[in-house]
Amino acid sequence: MNIALYTVLDSFWEEFKNTADSPTLIVVVCIGLVALIAIIALLAMLLIPFTLTLRIDERITVKEKHRGNVAIELHAPKKKEGFSFGGWYEDKEYTKPVGSIYKMPSRRSELYAKWIPEEVSDKKLDSKGAFADVSENNRLDGVTEAEVLSVGQIAAKSETMEVSSIIEENFSDPDEEEDESETGEGDEIDNALVTLVTGSKVFVQYRRSFRARLIQAGDEIKHYYNILRNELLSYIGIKERVSWNYDSFNIGRKQFAKINANTKSLIVYFALNPSEVEDKYNIKDVSEKKRYSNVPVRYKITGSRSLKYALELLEKAAAQFGCDFQRTQADLIIPYEDREALIRKKLIRVYAKRETGESVTEEQLEEYIAEGATVEKMSAYTVTDKIAVVDAENLITDATAKQLIALAEVKELRGVTGKRTYINLDTISAHFKEGDTVDLQALKDKGLIDKKAVFFKILARGVLDKSLTIEASDFSLPAVKMIVLTGGKVIKIKKN
Repeated sequence: MNIALYTVLDSFWEEFKNTADSPTLIVVVCIGLVALIAIIALLAMLLIPFTLTLRIDERITVKEKHRGNVAIELHAPKKKEGFSFGGWYEDKEYTKPVGSIYKMPSRRSELYAKWIPEEVSDKKLDSKGAFADVSENNRLDGVTEAEVLSVGQIAAKSETMEVSSIIEENFSDPDEEEDESETGEGDEIDNALVTLVTGSKVFVQYRRSFRARLIQAGDEIKHYYNILRNELLSYIGIKERVSWNYDSFNIGRKQFAKINANTKSLIVYFALNPSEVEDKYNIKDVSEKKRYSNVPVRYKITGSRSLKYALELLEKAAAQFGCDFQRTQADLIIPYEDREALIRKKLIRVYAKRETGESVTEEQLEEYIAEGATVEKMSAYTVTDKIAVVDAENLITDATAKQLIALAEVKELRGVTGKRTYINLDTISAHFKEGDTVDLQALKDKGLIDKKAVFFKILARGVLDKSLTIEASDFSLPAVKMIVLTGGKVIKIKKN
């Protein structure tokens, strides 16, 4: 056998030598070498850490190591006397702001801390997170686009006044129920794993309020928010109501608009008929979602052009309501604050559970950390209105998905045995509406699973384009990712 193998190899080598000068062979070898080099380069980009330099001021510089294409949570540096922290920027001129979450590029990178003299910051959020010290009304008729996009020009025309009169004048409280535990498009969710000194685990989730999301947004987004808010409040009769999830604007008890904010965009909802809005605006019809049924036109602001279009949509909505316009100028200066400060102000809520299922309070969590518990950051994610399996896999790690299952509500099913089955998420999405609760009986009523089934598992496939509450015996990890990314809720059915 060894002789036969030697003969084959010797024959192959002779054939290789005879064809070594062949152009085809040279091309194949070159392609192979290029592919090998590309693979090595790609592995190096994924595995080799890059340096992130944080330039806090002229004297203090901090250097960290991070892998490329990884999301990093940025924290405010230690406070400088006489200054407030104004956020992180990619350039020394402070023209390119970054939010609280920074995606590390596959190269060395530098960020610069902006410091604002405290005597300039006369319009802030108060200690409880309420908007305070806003500017007085200004009558600025005929505002040009250049003025709209220049915060310096706007601030130069403003005067300050006491907060109480502005908030009281603009506040409204329509008959509207809001579930503070719900998540909507644009909401940002952070997750962490706390390991106690005893070795046991606590799974933690941080949920930001609207105010917290705005505080941690980039300066450009805060600027756009000020412009949009001023324009809304300039229409006579519109009142403002800031809740946990949104900044809402109402006329009497009718909803007029809602604003949501995140690190890189504003999402606005208008009381317009989606079918009557021109295609150029590229709006999304969200009328099927209960929470937006009165403001069904969704529009996202990410830059100056989309801001201009949002102001045009606002003008159309005001015309339908018959609102008169009287220029109001009430700019807010909203300094960046880190997560710990916002938790103390109750603007970020902490949800925590032991791996055995018992809930953990914020006070207990603080005690564990003081005793030496370690905190490991998990995947942070932003809620969207539509997600495919492959995208969900890239946005949330398996470790975070396991944590989300551990944090999920549990319902007990007593004394039942029977057949087990499964169903795919794209099938559920095709047969249920936004906001529906999907459980065993609902699936049987629609003929989607065997009538004899008692336990079923949710599997990931295709696309999920709605927020659903799903009660099931088991979930695949990709399915959990898709459900939470679309603002849905996972409920685990446990056999007792």
